[in-house]
Amino acid sequence: MDLMDIQPSVQNIADAIAAVLKIEVEIANHQFVRVAGTGENKGGVLHQMEGNLVYQSALRTNSPVIIENPGFESVCERCLFYQNCSETGEICCPITYKGEPIGVIGLLAFNEEQRIRLFRNTEDILKFLKKMANLLASKLHENEMLQMLANNSLKMTKMMNLVKQGIILIDEQGNLAEMNVKAKTLLGINEDADSEHANVVYNLLKALDYNNQEKRQKISIILDGREQLLFVTLQKLITSHRSTEFLLIVEAVEEIQQLADIAIEEKKKAFEHIIGISPQLKEVKEYAFKASQSHSSILILGESGTGKEEFAKAIHKASPRKDQPLITVNCGAIPEHLLESELFGYEKGAFTGANQAGKPGKFELANKGTIFLDEIGEMPPQLQVKLLRVLQQGEVERLGGTKTKTVDVRVIAATNRNLQAMVENELFREDLYFRLNVIPMMIPALRSRKEDILALSDYFIKEFNKQFQTQVLGFGKEVKELMINHQWKGNIRELKNFIEYLFNFVQEGWITLEGSGAIISRKLDIKRQERSAYIPSFSLEKMEKETIEKALLYIKKNNLPIEKASELLSIGRATLYRKIKKYQIDTGSHFDTSVM
Repeated sequence: MDLMDIQPSVQNIADAIAAVLKIEVEIANHQFVRVAGTGENKGGVLHQMEGNLVYQSALRTNSPVIIENPGFESVCERCLFYQNCSETGEICCPITYKGEPIGVIGLLAFNEEQRIRLFRNTEDILKFLKKMANLLASKLHENEMLQMLANNSLKMTKMMNLVKQGIILIDEQGNLAEMNVKAKTLLGINEDADSEHANVVYNLLKALDYNNQEKRQKISIILDGREQLLFVTLQKLITSHRSTEFLLIVEAVEEIQQLADIAIEEKKKAFEHIIGISPQLKEVKEYAFKASQSHSSILILGESGTGKEEFAKAIHKASPRKDQPLITVNCGAIPEHLLESELFGYEKGAFTGANQAGKPGKFELANKGTIFLDEIGEMPPQLQVKLLRVLQQGEVERLGGTKTKTVDVRVIAATNRNLQAMVENELFREDLYFRLNVIPMMIPALRSRKEDILALSDYFIKEFNKQFQTQVLGFGKEVKELMINHQWKGNIRELKNFIEYLFNFVQEGWITLEGSGAIISRKLDIKRQERSAYIPSFSLEKMEKETIEKALLYIKKNNLPIEKASELLSIGRATLYRKIKKYQIDTGSHFDTSVM
Protein backbone atom coordinates (compact mmCIF):
# COMPACT_ATOMS: atom_id res chain seq x y z
CA MET A 1 0.00 0.00 0.00
CA ASP A 2 1.13 3.58 -0.71
CA LEU A 3 0.11 6.91 0.81
CA MET A 4 -0.54 8.07 -2.74
CA ASP A 5 -3.55 5.71 -2.76
CA ILE A 6 -5.26 7.98 -0.22
CA GLN A 7 -3.73 11.32 -1.28
CA PRO A 8 -6.90 13.43 -0.80
CA SER A 9 -7.28 12.18 2.78
CA VAL A 10 -3.58 12.79 3.48
CA GLN A 11 -3.91 16.38 2.24
CA ASN A 12 -6.98 16.97 4.43
CA ILE A 13 -5.08 15.72 7.49
CA ALA A 14 -2.10 17.94 6.65
CA ASP A 15 -4.37 21.00 6.32
CA ALA A 16 -6.04 20.19 9.67
CA ILE A 17 -2.67 19.86 11.48
CA ALA A 18 -1.42 23.13 10.02
CA ALA A 19 -4.62 24.94 11.05
CA VAL A 20 -4.37 23.69 14.65
CA LEU A 21 -0.59 24.15 15.24
CA LYS A 22 -0.07 27.12 12.95
CA ILE A 23 3.01 25.32 11.61
CA GLU A 24 3.64 24.14 8.05
CA VAL A 25 3.13 20.45 7.40
CA GLU A 26 4.70 18.15 4.84
CA ILE A 27 3.93 14.43 4.27
CA ALA A 28 6.01 12.22 1.96
CA ASN A 29 5.82 8.56 1.01
CA HIS A 30 8.63 6.00 1.18
CA GLN A 31 9.83 7.05 -2.29
CA PHE A 32 10.07 10.68 -1.13
CA VAL A 33 7.23 11.92 -3.26
CA ARG A 34 5.48 14.84 -1.52
CA VAL A 35 1.97 13.47 -0.95
CA ALA A 36 0.66 16.53 0.93
CA GLY A 37 1.93 19.94 1.97
CA THR A 38 0.87 23.31 3.30
CA GLY A 39 2.13 26.81 2.82
CA GLU A 40 5.11 27.08 0.52
CA ASN A 41 5.28 23.30 0.11
CA LYS A 42 1.75 22.95 -1.25
CA GLY A 43 2.89 23.76 -4.75
CA GLY A 44 5.29 20.82 -4.74
CA VAL A 45 2.64 18.20 -3.94
CA LEU A 46 2.87 15.05 -6.11
CA HIS A 47 6.46 15.91 -7.04
CA GLN A 48 9.66 14.06 -6.16
CA MET A 49 11.60 15.58 -3.28
CA GLU A 50 15.35 15.96 -3.66
CA GLY A 51 18.03 15.44 -1.04
CA ASN A 52 15.83 15.34 2.04
CA LEU A 53 18.37 13.67 4.31
CA VAL A 54 16.24 14.19 7.43
CA TYR A 55 13.36 12.13 6.02
CA GLN A 56 15.81 9.49 4.84
CA SER A 57 17.20 9.23 8.39
CA ALA A 58 13.70 8.91 9.88
CA LEU A 59 12.78 6.10 7.47
CA ARG A 60 16.13 4.33 7.90
CA THR A 61 16.00 4.36 11.71
CA ASN A 62 12.20 4.23 11.95
CA SER A 63 12.50 6.92 14.63
CA PRO A 64 11.56 10.61 14.94
CA VAL A 65 14.19 13.23 14.03
CA ILE A 66 14.42 16.68 15.63
CA ILE A 67 16.34 19.44 13.81
CA GLU A 68 16.81 22.54 16.01
CA ASN A 69 19.49 24.15 13.81
CA PRO A 70 18.58 23.42 10.20
CA GLY A 71 21.61 23.46 7.88
CA PHE A 72 24.09 23.03 10.73
CA GLU A 73 23.25 19.61 12.13
CA SER A 74 25.39 16.57 11.29
CA VAL A 75 22.55 15.06 9.27
CA CYS A 76 22.55 18.19 7.10
CA GLU A 77 26.16 17.98 5.98
CA ARG A 78 25.43 16.29 2.65
CA CYS A 79 22.38 18.44 1.91
CA LEU A 80 22.41 20.93 -0.97
CA PHE A 81 21.31 23.65 1.45
CA TYR A 82 23.96 22.95 4.08
CA GLN A 83 24.48 26.15 6.17
CA ASN A 84 21.93 27.86 3.90
CA CYS A 85 18.60 26.31 4.90
CA SER A 86 15.35 28.31 4.74
CA GLU A 87 13.85 26.40 7.64
CA THR A 88 14.18 27.52 11.23
CA GLY A 89 13.26 24.16 12.75
CA GLU A 90 11.90 20.71 11.89
CA ILE A 91 10.42 17.71 13.67
CA CYS A 92 9.50 14.62 11.64
CA CYS A 93 8.06 11.24 12.51
CA PRO A 94 7.96 8.05 10.40
CA ILE A 95 4.55 6.63 9.38
CA THR A 96 4.49 2.87 9.96
CA TYR A 97 2.08 0.33 8.47
CA LYS A 98 2.23 -3.39 9.31
CA GLY A 99 5.64 -2.89 10.93
CA GLU A 100 7.21 -1.19 7.91
CA PRO A 101 7.92 2.56 7.47
CA ILE A 102 5.88 3.81 4.50
CA GLY A 103 6.39 7.57 4.79
CA VAL A 104 7.20 10.59 6.92
CA ILE A 105 5.10 13.37 8.43
CA GLY A 106 7.07 16.54 9.12
CA LEU A 107 6.36 19.83 10.95
CA LEU A 108 8.36 22.73 9.47
CA ALA A 109 9.08 26.20 10.89
CA PHE A 110 10.06 28.98 8.51
CA ASN A 111 10.18 31.92 10.93
CA GLU A 112 10.93 32.59 14.57
CA GLU A 113 7.28 32.57 15.64
CA GLN A 114 6.73 29.11 14.13
CA ARG A 115 10.03 27.95 15.66
CA ILE A 116 8.90 28.99 19.14
CA ARG A 117 5.58 27.11 18.73
CA LEU A 118 7.39 24.04 17.34
CA PHE A 119 9.89 23.67 20.19
CA ARG A 120 7.75 25.01 23.06
CA ASN A 121 6.84 21.46 24.13
CA THR A 122 8.76 18.99 22.04
CA GLU A 123 7.46 15.97 23.95
CA ASP A 124 3.81 16.85 23.31
CA ILE A 125 4.53 17.62 19.65
CA LEU A 126 6.12 14.20 19.18
CA LYS A 127 3.12 12.50 20.79
CA PHE A 128 0.79 14.46 18.54
CA LEU A 129 2.84 13.52 15.42
CA LYS A 130 2.78 9.83 16.34
CA LYS A 131 -1.00 9.96 16.67
CA MET A 132 -1.26 11.66 13.30
CA ALA A 133 1.04 9.01 11.81
CA ASN A 134 -1.21 6.32 13.29
CA LEU A 135 -4.25 8.11 11.87
CA LEU A 136 -2.69 8.06 8.42
CA ALA A 137 -1.85 4.35 8.82
CA SER A 138 -5.45 3.62 9.86
CA LYS A 139 -6.73 5.53 6.83
CA LEU A 140 -4.45 3.44 4.68
CA HIS A 141 -5.75 0.25 6.34
CA GLU A 142 -9.32 1.40 5.82
CA ASN A 143 -8.61 2.01 2.15
CA GLU A 144 -7.00 -1.41 1.85
CA MET A 145 -10.08 -3.03 3.43
CA LEU A 146 -12.36 -1.15 1.05
CA GLN A 147 -10.27 -2.30 -1.90
CA MET A 148 -10.37 -5.88 -0.63
CA LEU A 149 -14.15 -5.66 -0.25
CA ALA A 150 -14.47 -4.21 -3.73
CA ASN A 151 -12.22 -6.93 -5.17
CA ASN A 152 -14.08 -9.64 -3.28
CA SER A 153 -17.38 -8.21 -4.45
CA LEU A 154 -16.09 -8.22 -8.02
CA LYS A 155 -14.86 -11.80 -7.63
CA MET A 156 -18.19 -12.84 -6.12
CA THR A 157 -20.05 -11.23 -8.99
CA LYS A 158 -17.84 -13.01 -11.51
CA MET A 159 -18.29 -16.31 -9.68
CA MET A 160 -22.06 -15.82 -9.55
CA ASN A 161 -22.07 -15.17 -13.29
CA LEU A 162 -20.11 -18.37 -13.90
CA VAL A 163 -22.75 -20.44 -12.10
CA LYS A 164 -25.14 -22.21 -14.47
CA GLN A 165 -28.11 -21.58 -12.17
CA GLY A 166 -29.82 -18.26 -11.64
CA ILE A 167 -28.88 -16.64 -8.29
CA ILE A 168 -31.08 -14.00 -6.64
CA LEU A 169 -30.47 -12.41 -3.22
CA ILE A 170 -33.29 -10.52 -1.49
CA ASP A 171 -33.77 -9.01 1.97
CA GLU A 172 -36.58 -9.95 4.35
CA GLN A 173 -38.79 -7.22 2.84
CA GLY A 174 -38.42 -8.81 -0.58
CA ASN A 175 -36.15 -6.08 -1.95
CA LEU A 176 -33.65 -7.22 -4.56
CA ALA A 177 -30.03 -7.14 -3.34
CA GLU A 178 -28.19 -9.09 -6.03
CA MET A 179 -28.92 -11.02 -9.21
CA ASN A 180 -26.57 -12.80 -11.58
CA VAL A 181 -26.66 -12.77 -15.37
CA LYS A 182 -28.20 -16.26 -15.59
CA ALA A 183 -31.14 -15.20 -13.41
CA LYS A 184 -31.76 -12.20 -15.63
CA THR A 185 -31.67 -14.44 -18.68
CA LEU A 186 -34.09 -16.96 -17.18
CA LEU A 187 -36.48 -14.19 -16.08
CA GLY A 188 -36.20 -12.27 -19.36
CA ILE A 189 -34.89 -9.12 -17.64
CA ASN A 190 -33.24 -6.47 -19.80
CA GLU A 191 -29.92 -5.25 -18.36
CA ASP A 192 -30.87 -1.59 -18.88
CA ALA A 193 -34.45 -1.81 -17.65
CA ASP A 194 -34.16 -1.56 -13.85
CA SER A 195 -37.92 -1.19 -13.45
CA GLU A 196 -38.38 -4.72 -14.83
CA HIS A 197 -36.37 -6.26 -12.01
CA ALA A 198 -38.82 -5.47 -9.24
CA ASN A 199 -41.92 -6.62 -11.12
CA VAL A 200 -40.50 -9.92 -12.33
CA VAL A 201 -38.88 -10.78 -9.00
CA TYR A 202 -42.10 -9.81 -7.20
CA ASN A 203 -44.11 -12.23 -9.37
CA LEU A 204 -41.52 -14.93 -8.70
CA LEU A 205 -41.62 -14.41 -4.94
CA LYS A 206 -45.42 -14.38 -4.93
CA ALA A 207 -45.46 -17.91 -6.42
CA LEU A 208 -43.12 -19.38 -3.78
CA ASP A 209 -44.07 -21.41 -0.73
CA TYR A 210 -41.96 -19.95 2.11
CA ASN A 211 -42.75 -22.93 4.33
CA ASN A 212 -41.01 -25.22 1.87
CA GLN A 213 -37.43 -24.01 2.18
CA GLU A 214 -34.30 -25.76 0.85
CA LYS A 215 -36.49 -27.97 -1.36
CA ARG A 216 -36.86 -27.52 -5.09
CA GLN A 217 -40.21 -25.93 -5.96
CA LYS A 218 -41.72 -26.06 -9.42
CA ILE A 219 -43.43 -22.81 -10.31
CA SER A 220 -44.89 -21.23 -13.41
CA ILE A 221 -44.61 -17.58 -14.38
CA ILE A 222 -45.62 -15.72 -17.52
CA LEU A 223 -42.74 -14.13 -19.43
CA ASP A 224 -43.31 -12.24 -22.70
CA GLY A 225 -46.77 -13.72 -22.95
CA ARG A 226 -45.72 -17.36 -22.57
CA GLU A 227 -45.48 -19.76 -19.66
CA GLN A 228 -42.06 -20.42 -18.22
CA LEU A 229 -41.58 -23.41 -15.90
CA LEU A 230 -38.90 -22.92 -13.27
CA PHE A 231 -37.40 -24.85 -10.39
CA VAL A 232 -36.70 -22.51 -7.47
CA THR A 233 -34.86 -23.43 -4.27
CA LEU A 234 -35.29 -21.01 -1.39
CA GLN A 235 -32.66 -20.78 1.35
CA LYS A 236 -32.77 -18.54 4.41
CA LEU A 237 -29.56 -16.69 5.29
CA ILE A 238 -28.71 -14.97 8.59
CA THR A 239 -26.16 -12.16 8.26
CA SER A 240 -23.67 -10.99 10.89
CA HIS A 241 -26.07 -8.17 11.84
CA ARG A 242 -28.81 -10.72 12.64
CA SER A 243 -30.83 -9.54 9.70
CA THR A 244 -32.43 -12.07 7.36
CA GLU A 245 -31.81 -12.51 3.65
CA PHE A 246 -33.06 -15.12 1.21
CA LEU A 247 -31.08 -16.85 -1.50
CA LEU A 248 -33.05 -18.06 -4.51
CA ILE A 249 -31.55 -20.62 -6.88
CA VAL A 250 -33.48 -20.54 -10.15
CA GLU A 251 -33.31 -23.25 -12.84
CA ALA A 252 -35.27 -23.73 -16.06
CA VAL A 253 -37.14 -27.04 -16.12
CA GLU A 254 -36.41 -27.36 -19.84
CA GLU A 255 -32.65 -26.92 -19.33
CA ILE A 256 -32.58 -29.50 -16.52
CA GLN A 257 -34.37 -31.98 -18.75
CA GLN A 258 -31.82 -31.32 -21.50
CA LEU A 259 -28.95 -31.90 -19.06
CA ALA A 260 -30.62 -35.10 -17.86
CA ASP A 261 -30.95 -36.27 -21.47
CA ILE A 262 -27.27 -35.50 -22.10
CA ALA A 263 -26.29 -37.41 -18.93
CA ILE A 264 -28.37 -40.40 -20.04
CA GLU A 265 -26.80 -40.37 -23.49
CA GLU A 266 -23.36 -40.23 -21.90
CA LYS A 267 -24.16 -43.28 -19.77
CA LYS A 268 -25.55 -45.13 -22.78
CA LYS A 269 -22.11 -44.88 -24.40
CA ALA A 270 -21.19 -47.84 -22.19
CA PHE A 271 -23.18 -50.00 -24.62
CA GLU A 272 -21.62 -48.60 -27.81
CA HIS A 273 -19.11 -51.44 -28.09
CA ILE A 274 -21.95 -53.98 -28.31
CA ILE A 275 -22.28 -54.12 -32.08
CA GLY A 276 -25.62 -54.68 -33.79
CA ILE A 277 -28.40 -52.93 -35.69
CA SER A 278 -31.27 -55.38 -35.28
CA PRO A 279 -34.44 -54.30 -33.44
CA GLN A 280 -33.97 -57.22 -31.03
CA LEU A 281 -30.51 -56.09 -29.96
CA LYS A 282 -31.53 -52.43 -29.71
CA GLU A 283 -34.41 -53.45 -27.45
CA VAL A 284 -32.11 -55.52 -25.22
CA LYS A 285 -29.58 -52.67 -24.98
CA GLU A 286 -32.29 -50.21 -23.96
CA TYR A 287 -33.60 -52.69 -21.40
CA ALA A 288 -30.07 -53.31 -20.08
CA PHE A 289 -29.46 -49.58 -19.69
CA LYS A 290 -32.60 -49.14 -17.61
CA ALA A 291 -31.58 -52.14 -15.49
CA SER A 292 -28.10 -50.65 -15.00
CA GLN A 293 -29.52 -47.68 -13.07
CA SER A 294 -30.79 -49.83 -10.20
CA HIS A 295 -28.98 -51.97 -7.61
CA SER A 296 -31.06 -55.13 -8.08
CA SER A 297 -29.60 -58.49 -9.09
CA ILE A 298 -29.62 -59.32 -12.80
CA LEU A 299 -29.74 -62.76 -14.41
CA ILE A 300 -28.48 -62.76 -18.01
CA LEU A 301 -29.61 -65.74 -20.05
CA GLY A 302 -28.47 -66.71 -23.50
CA GLU A 303 -26.57 -69.23 -25.56
CA SER A 304 -22.82 -69.49 -25.33
CA GLY A 305 -21.07 -66.79 -27.30
CA THR A 306 -23.94 -64.27 -27.37
CA GLY A 307 -21.96 -61.66 -25.40
CA LYS A 308 -23.35 -62.02 -21.88
CA GLU A 309 -20.10 -60.86 -20.29
CA GLU A 310 -19.97 -57.80 -22.56
CA PHE A 311 -23.46 -56.86 -21.40
CA ALA A 312 -22.41 -57.32 -17.76
CA LYS A 313 -19.43 -54.99 -18.28
CA ALA A 314 -21.60 -52.39 -20.00
CA ILE A 315 -24.23 -52.54 -17.25
CA HIS A 316 -21.55 -51.91 -14.61
CA LYS A 317 -19.98 -49.08 -16.62
CA ALA A 318 -23.35 -47.32 -16.99
CA SER A 319 -24.37 -47.87 -13.37
CA PRO A 320 -23.91 -45.62 -10.31
CA ARG A 321 -21.17 -48.08 -9.25
CA LYS A 322 -19.05 -47.44 -12.35
CA ASP A 323 -16.17 -45.97 -10.33
CA GLN A 324 -16.02 -49.04 -8.07
CA PRO A 325 -14.59 -52.51 -8.91
CA LEU A 326 -16.11 -54.98 -11.36
CA ILE A 327 -15.01 -58.47 -10.34
CA THR A 328 -15.61 -61.39 -12.72
CA VAL A 329 -15.80 -65.01 -11.57
CA ASN A 330 -16.32 -67.94 -13.94
CA CYS A 331 -18.07 -70.47 -11.74
CA GLY A 332 -17.49 -73.23 -14.28
CA ALA A 333 -13.77 -72.66 -14.74
CA ILE A 334 -12.70 -72.88 -11.08
CA PRO A 335 -12.46 -76.34 -9.45
CA GLU A 336 -15.27 -76.97 -6.99
CA HIS A 337 -12.93 -77.30 -3.98
CA LEU A 338 -11.36 -73.88 -4.75
CA LEU A 339 -14.49 -71.95 -5.69
CA GLU A 340 -15.60 -71.31 -2.11
CA SER A 341 -12.28 -69.74 -1.11
CA GLU A 342 -12.22 -67.71 -4.33
CA LEU A 343 -15.68 -66.28 -3.71
CA PHE A 344 -15.64 -65.81 0.04
CA GLY A 345 -11.92 -65.80 0.94
CA TYR A 346 -10.23 -67.70 3.75
CA GLU A 347 -8.56 -67.08 7.09
CA LYS A 348 -5.01 -68.00 8.12
CA GLY A 349 -4.58 -71.77 8.32
CA ALA A 350 -8.00 -72.53 6.84
CA PHE A 351 -6.51 -75.39 4.81
CA THR A 352 -3.15 -76.88 3.84
CA GLY A 353 -1.23 -74.49 1.62
CA ALA A 354 -3.35 -71.48 2.56
CA ASN A 355 -1.66 -68.10 2.64
CA GLN A 356 -0.59 -67.42 6.23
CA ALA A 357 -2.04 -63.91 6.04
CA GLY A 358 -5.39 -65.15 4.78
CA LYS A 359 -7.02 -63.84 1.61
CA PRO A 360 -10.11 -61.73 0.85
CA GLY A 361 -12.66 -63.29 -1.47
CA LYS A 362 -14.10 -61.86 -4.64
CA PHE A 363 -17.14 -60.50 -2.80
CA GLU A 364 -14.93 -58.49 -0.46
CA LEU A 365 -12.90 -57.20 -3.40
CA ALA A 366 -16.12 -56.18 -5.16
CA ASN A 367 -17.44 -54.22 -2.16
CA LYS A 368 -19.35 -51.09 -3.31
CA GLY A 369 -19.05 -52.38 -6.87
CA THR A 370 -20.32 -55.27 -8.99
CA ILE A 371 -19.55 -58.98 -9.13
CA PHE A 372 -20.25 -60.90 -12.33
CA LEU A 373 -20.88 -64.60 -11.74
CA ASP A 374 -20.56 -66.25 -15.13
CA GLU A 375 -21.86 -69.81 -15.64
CA ILE A 376 -23.83 -69.58 -12.40
CA GLY A 377 -25.57 -72.85 -13.33
CA GLU A 378 -22.31 -74.68 -12.58
CA MET A 379 -22.22 -73.55 -8.95
CA PRO A 380 -22.23 -76.52 -6.51
CA PRO A 381 -25.33 -76.82 -4.25
CA GLN A 382 -23.42 -76.24 -1.00
CA LEU A 383 -22.07 -72.92 -2.29
CA GLN A 384 -25.52 -71.88 -3.46
CA VAL A 385 -26.57 -71.69 0.21
CA LYS A 386 -23.67 -69.39 1.05
CA LEU A 387 -24.33 -67.21 -1.99
CA LEU A 388 -27.97 -66.90 -0.94
CA ARG A 389 -26.87 -65.53 2.43
CA VAL A 390 -24.78 -62.85 0.72
CA LEU A 391 -27.75 -61.80 -1.39
CA GLN A 392 -30.20 -61.84 1.53
CA GLN A 393 -28.10 -60.36 4.31
CA GLY A 394 -25.17 -58.68 2.58
CA GLU A 395 -22.69 -60.68 4.69
CA VAL A 396 -19.78 -62.97 3.84
CA GLU A 397 -17.91 -65.37 6.07
CA ARG A 398 -14.41 -66.44 5.09
CA LEU A 399 -13.50 -70.11 4.92
CA GLY A 400 -12.19 -71.07 8.34
CA GLY A 401 -13.48 -67.84 9.87
CA THR A 402 -15.93 -67.18 12.68
CA LYS A 403 -16.89 -63.59 11.91
CA THR A 404 -19.00 -62.15 9.11
CA LYS A 405 -18.18 -59.07 7.07
CA THR A 406 -20.76 -56.75 5.60
CA VAL A 407 -20.47 -56.12 1.86
CA ASP A 408 -22.43 -53.97 -0.56
CA VAL A 409 -22.22 -55.75 -3.89
CA ARG A 410 -24.48 -55.79 -6.92
CA VAL A 411 -24.68 -59.29 -8.40
CA ILE A 412 -24.95 -59.94 -12.13
CA ALA A 413 -25.18 -63.64 -12.96
CA ALA A 414 -25.16 -65.32 -16.35
CA THR A 415 -25.75 -68.80 -17.72
CA ASN A 416 -26.49 -70.63 -20.95
CA ARG A 417 -28.40 -73.31 -19.03
CA ASN A 418 -32.13 -73.47 -18.28
CA LEU A 419 -32.09 -72.58 -14.60
CA GLN A 420 -35.84 -72.96 -14.29
CA ALA A 421 -35.58 -76.58 -15.45
CA MET A 422 -32.67 -77.10 -13.08
CA VAL A 423 -34.85 -75.81 -10.23
CA GLU A 424 -37.60 -78.25 -11.18
CA ASN A 425 -35.04 -81.07 -11.22
CA GLU A 426 -33.67 -79.88 -7.84
CA LEU A 427 -30.27 -79.11 -9.34
CA PHE A 428 -30.48 -75.42 -8.45
CA ARG A 429 -32.01 -73.81 -5.36
CA GLU A 430 -35.34 -72.18 -6.06
CA ASP A 431 -34.84 -69.41 -3.48
CA LEU A 432 -31.45 -68.53 -4.98
CA TYR A 433 -32.95 -68.55 -8.47
CA PHE A 434 -35.56 -65.99 -7.46
CA ARG A 435 -32.93 -63.87 -5.71
CA LEU A 436 -30.78 -63.79 -8.83
CA ASN A 437 -33.67 -63.41 -11.25
CA VAL A 438 -34.93 -60.06 -9.98
CA ILE A 439 -34.18 -58.52 -13.38
CA PRO A 440 -34.16 -61.25 -16.06
CA MET A 441 -32.41 -60.49 -19.33
CA MET A 442 -32.37 -62.68 -22.43
CA ILE A 443 -29.68 -62.15 -25.06
CA PRO A 444 -31.04 -63.36 -28.42
CA ALA A 445 -29.02 -65.84 -30.47
CA LEU A 446 -27.18 -64.47 -33.49
CA ARG A 447 -29.22 -66.55 -35.93
CA SER A 448 -32.40 -64.81 -34.74
CA ARG A 449 -31.03 -61.36 -35.57
CA LYS A 450 -29.50 -61.81 -38.99
CA GLU A 451 -29.00 -58.06 -39.53
CA ASP A 452 -26.29 -58.17 -36.89
CA ILE A 453 -24.28 -60.85 -38.70
CA LEU A 454 -23.09 -58.42 -41.38
CA ALA A 455 -22.75 -55.52 -38.91
CA LEU A 456 -20.50 -57.66 -36.71
CA SER A 457 -18.61 -58.90 -39.76
CA ASP A 458 -17.78 -55.35 -40.83
CA TYR A 459 -16.62 -54.56 -37.29
CA PHE A 460 -14.40 -57.67 -37.06
CA ILE A 461 -12.92 -57.01 -40.51
CA LYS A 462 -11.78 -53.56 -39.36
CA GLU A 463 -10.35 -55.01 -36.16
CA PHE A 464 -8.49 -57.84 -37.90
CA ASN A 465 -7.18 -55.51 -40.64
CA LYS A 466 -5.45 -53.60 -37.85
CA GLN A 467 -4.25 -56.75 -36.12
CA PHE A 468 -3.00 -58.54 -39.26
CA GLN A 469 -2.04 -55.32 -41.08
CA THR A 470 -4.06 -56.42 -44.09
CA GLN A 471 -6.40 -54.67 -46.50
CA VAL A 472 -9.42 -56.95 -46.72
CA LEU A 473 -12.38 -54.99 -48.13
CA GLY A 474 -15.21 -57.29 -47.08
CA PHE A 475 -17.30 -60.28 -48.19
CA GLY A 476 -18.75 -60.95 -51.60
CA LYS A 477 -22.52 -61.30 -52.08
CA GLU A 478 -22.54 -65.11 -52.14
CA VAL A 479 -20.41 -65.34 -48.99
CA LYS A 480 -22.73 -62.90 -47.25
CA GLU A 481 -25.73 -65.10 -48.13
CA LEU A 482 -23.94 -68.13 -46.73
CA MET A 483 -23.10 -66.28 -43.54
CA ILE A 484 -26.63 -64.93 -43.09
CA ASN A 485 -28.13 -68.41 -43.44
CA HIS A 486 -25.54 -70.20 -41.31
CA GLN A 487 -26.88 -71.24 -37.89
CA TRP A 488 -23.90 -69.88 -35.91
CA LYS A 489 -24.48 -72.20 -32.99
CA GLY A 490 -21.46 -70.60 -31.32
CA ASN A 491 -23.00 -67.17 -31.95
CA ILE A 492 -20.69 -64.11 -31.97
CA ARG A 493 -17.74 -66.14 -30.72
CA GLU A 494 -18.05 -68.53 -33.67
CA LEU A 495 -18.45 -65.66 -36.15
CA LYS A 496 -15.34 -63.92 -34.85
CA ASN A 497 -13.42 -67.19 -34.95
CA PHE A 498 -14.50 -67.76 -38.55
CA ILE A 499 -13.39 -64.29 -39.70
CA GLU A 500 -10.07 -64.55 -37.88
CA TYR A 501 -9.56 -67.93 -39.57
CA LEU A 502 -10.05 -66.32 -43.01
CA PHE A 503 -7.57 -63.54 -42.26
CA ASN A 504 -4.85 -66.14 -41.94
CA PHE A 505 -5.27 -66.91 -45.67
CA VAL A 506 -6.62 -63.69 -47.24
CA GLN A 507 -4.50 -60.56 -47.26
CA GLU A 508 -6.44 -58.06 -49.36
CA GLY A 509 -9.46 -57.44 -51.58
CA TRP A 510 -12.86 -59.09 -51.32
CA ILE A 511 -13.48 -62.51 -49.82
CA THR A 512 -15.54 -64.42 -52.43
CA LEU A 513 -16.62 -68.01 -53.05
CA GLU A 514 -14.73 -67.95 -56.33
CA GLY A 515 -11.46 -67.00 -54.71
CA SER A 516 -11.82 -68.48 -51.22
CA GLY A 517 -14.48 -71.19 -51.55
CA ALA A 518 -12.16 -74.04 -50.58
CA ILE A 519 -10.96 -72.17 -47.49
CA ILE A 520 -14.51 -71.26 -46.48
CA SER A 521 -15.79 -74.82 -46.99
CA ARG A 522 -13.37 -76.07 -44.33
CA LYS A 523 -15.26 -73.95 -41.78
CA LEU A 524 -18.78 -73.79 -43.20
CA ASP A 525 -20.78 -76.63 -44.83
CA ILE A 526 -21.44 -74.83 -48.13
CA LYS A 527 -23.65 -77.56 -49.62
CA ARG A 528 -25.87 -77.64 -46.55
CA GLN A 529 -25.94 -73.87 -46.48
CA GLU A 530 -26.95 -73.64 -50.13
CA ARG A 531 -29.69 -76.22 -49.58
CA SER A 532 -31.08 -74.42 -46.55
CA ALA A 533 -30.77 -71.09 -48.30
CA TYR A 534 -32.55 -71.93 -51.55
CA ILE A 535 -34.87 -74.94 -50.83
CA PRO A 536 -37.89 -73.82 -48.77
CA SER A 537 -39.47 -76.13 -46.19
CA PHE A 538 -42.99 -77.44 -46.88
CA SER A 539 -43.37 -79.46 -43.66
CA LEU A 540 -47.01 -79.37 -42.53
CA GLU A 541 -46.06 -80.04 -38.93
CA LYS A 542 -43.60 -77.17 -38.93
CA MET A 543 -46.19 -74.83 -40.44
CA GLU A 544 -48.79 -75.98 -37.89
CA LYS A 545 -46.40 -75.42 -34.99
CA GLU A 546 -45.50 -71.93 -36.24
CA THR A 547 -49.20 -71.04 -36.65
CA ILE A 548 -50.01 -72.16 -33.09
CA GLU A 549 -47.04 -70.18 -31.74
CA LYS A 550 -48.24 -67.05 -33.55
CA ALA A 551 -51.76 -67.46 -32.13
CA LEU A 552 -50.40 -67.92 -28.59
CA LEU A 553 -48.14 -64.90 -28.95
CA TYR A 554 -51.11 -62.82 -30.12
CA ILE A 555 -53.31 -63.68 -27.12
CA LYS A 556 -50.37 -63.19 -24.75
CA LYS A 557 -49.67 -59.67 -26.04
CA ASN A 558 -53.38 -58.77 -25.87
CA ASN A 559 -53.93 -60.48 -22.50
CA LEU A 560 -56.65 -62.74 -23.88
CA PRO A 561 -57.78 -66.16 -22.52
CA ILE A 562 -56.69 -69.48 -24.06
CA GLU A 563 -60.16 -69.98 -25.51
CA LYS A 564 -59.48 -67.08 -27.88
CA ALA A 565 -56.49 -68.98 -29.37
CA SER A 566 -58.77 -71.98 -30.00
CA GLU A 567 -61.21 -69.70 -31.83
CA LEU A 568 -58.47 -68.13 -33.93
CA LEU A 569 -57.16 -71.58 -34.94
CA SER A 570 -60.67 -73.06 -35.37
CA ILE A 571 -59.82 -76.02 -33.18
CA GLY A 572 -61.07 -77.20 -29.81
CA ARG A 573 -59.36 -76.31 -26.55
CA ALA A 574 -58.40 -79.93 -25.83
CA THR A 575 -56.94 -80.24 -29.33
CA LEU A 576 -54.92 -77.08 -28.80
CA TYR A 577 -53.53 -78.41 -25.50
CA ARG A 578 -52.61 -81.69 -27.16
CA LYS A 579 -50.73 -79.97 -29.99
CA ILE A 580 -48.93 -77.67 -27.53
CA LYS A 581 -47.66 -80.75 -25.74
CA LYS A 582 -46.85 -82.52 -29.03
CA TYR A 583 -44.71 -79.68 -30.37
CA GLN A 584 -43.29 -78.84 -26.91
CA ILE A 585 -44.31 -75.20 -27.26
CA ASP A 586 -43.20 -73.02 -24.35
CA THR A 587 -46.33 -71.19 -23.10
CA GLY A 588 -44.59 -69.38 -20.24
CA SER A 589 -46.80 -68.47 -17.28
CA HIS A 590 -49.55 -66.72 -19.24
CA PHE A 591 -52.05 -69.53 -18.77
CA ASP A 592 -52.18 -72.84 -16.98
CA THR A 593 -51.55 -75.91 -19.12
CA SER A 594 -51.08 -78.29 -16.21
CA VAL A 595 -54.50 -79.84 -16.94
CA MET A 596 -53.28 -81.22 -20.26
